[in-house]
Amino acid sequence: MRHLRQLFVCSVLAVATIPVGCGAGAPDGAEQASDVGSISLSLVGTSATGATYRLSNALFNIYGPTHRLFYGDGDTTVLTAVLPVGHYDVYLEPGWVLERWTGSGYQYVPAGLTSANPTSVFINEGATSTVAFQFRADGDVVSVGQGTLDIVIGVDDTTPLSEDTDVACSNGYDDDGDGYADCSDPDCQWQPFCVPWREDTDVACSNGYDDDGDGYADCSDPDCQWQPFCAPGGEYTDVACSNGYDDDGDGYADCSDPECQWQPFCVPWREDTDAACSNGYDDDGDGYADCSDPECQWQPYCVPWREDTDAACSNGYDDDGDGLADCSDPECQGQPSCAPWGEYTDVACSNGYDDDGDGLADCSDLDCGWLPFCATSGLLIEDFEDGDFFSSPPYASRLPPYTGPWVTYGDGPIPVDLLPVPGPFGSTALGAHSPGGPSASGAGVMLTFDTWPVDVSGFQGIRFNVRSHGAPVRFEIGTLLTTPEGGFCSDCFDSHGIDLGVGTEWVTIELYWWHLMQQGWGTPAPFEPWAVMNLSWRTPGGQPLGIELDDVQLF
Repeated sequence: MRHLRQLFVCSVLAVATIPVGCGAGAPDGAEQASDVGSISLSLVGTSATGATYRLSNALFNIYGPTHRLFYGDGDTTVLTAVLPVGHYDVYLEPGWVLERWTGSGYQYVPAGLTSANPTSVFINEGATSTVAFQFRADGDVVSVGQGTLDIVIGVDDTTPLSEDTDVACSNGYDDDGDGYADCSDPDCQWQPFCVPWREDTDVACSNGYDDDGDGYADCSDPDCQWQPFCAPGGEYTDVACSNGYDDDGDGYADCSDPECQWQPFCVPWREDTDAACSNGYDDDGDGYADCSDPECQWQPYCVPWREDTDAACSNGYDDDGDGLADCSDPECQGQPSCAPWGEYTDVACSNGYDDDGDGLADCSDLDCGWLPFCATSGLLIEDFEDGDFFSSPPYASRLPPYTGPWVTYGDGPIPVDLLPVPGPFGSTALGAHSPGGPSASGAGVMLTFDTWPVDVSGFQGIRFNVRSHGAPVRFEIGTLLTTPEGGFCSDCFDSHGIDLGVGTEWVTIELYWWHLMQQGWGTPAPFEPWAVMNLSWRTPGGQPLGIELDDVQLF
């Protein structure tokens, strides 16, 4: 297979309306959700000085009535989508990069996100909403967000003049142009050059000068009354409370002075430490020694043994004396040594053992199907080189390589053509074209499997080459839970899929199963790769069908 320029899945070009019919047999006139609004993420903007910036490698995680991931790489300028009405939190995931246009290309600049992350927004019905992110880069303030929930990069790369440093407040100039120079400027009031002299330190209160110019020098200045040099003799230190003197002359010496009651020398002995609770003495003189003293009940020496650590739960003893040892003790059930073995890591799925005891070892265990060690290599479904993709039996095979005739669908009045077209690098591709616009349900091309579903759970995802003739493209996979054949859905055809950011250039799309999500208007269902009914590529209603497809394979 020929690999093209990689286009990651999360680059999103939103569908303008939400199509309801998305598979063969979609009912005409099916209802569509109307309580929706718009979201648009613009990733390129201009600063106040005219510099152009862009945000790349940006993954936006949007939570609300539905969950969406939007990814913008260096080539993405706008991300748009239709969302249900409601309150959303928009979170910019780590890993984003801010770049500045140099005239010949974009160059990385160090930047920091300064706005709230996540940022909240409310999507109103039939309207667009605004959310803003802001960055700072090299002195620039980068604002993100104007328009329809719109991330627009605006950079203020001019540094405003200020007069708030000691240098600026002592140079004789009005640096910030507000009409006030140096110490007359309120911005300078706390700078060292402008702060008035004070007389409230022991040095200033003992140097023989009136330092603050208030007419009072040293200890005669009220500001000095609490400084050590000026303070009267006190009895409130451990030294003063244990020297045998009445230091403050109040008639009470040492521990008899109320000021000494909290000094260590005068505090009564206590019995509330592990050492005091294990020395065999009644340290605080209350008649209770060690563990018989209530104050000792929570000290380690006196606390009863417990069996709720991994060490205690794996030593073979009944540590807490409740008659249950180690993993048989309910307190041990959450400890690692007592947790049941699992078979859901690449190591456990490749060691030759049945780690979880379910009778299935390694890759034969369904828990291992998603892990790299057990995933099968790429399987080519169709490269469209032999030209027989529209002239074989009515359905694709249930067995690998799952190839078969490809069909178009659409309820518009203009027929849809399916024909070979030139593929990338001169190969043959499938083309699905209509010269006019189909009806509201849209149109597309589909590979439909036999009556029974296909199991692709041994693969991690799907890869294909695609391009469009101007209309948006959505890829979807129908399963037993989203198609009428399964009998599990009431509002069917809300298949798991994703909107693709494709244009007139060939690109390679690589999707993991976990990338695929329902649009939210049908019966909710989990994606089940072992029950796949069809693969579909479609355009929205009101748009002409113009999709070309090549090299479809599972990986």
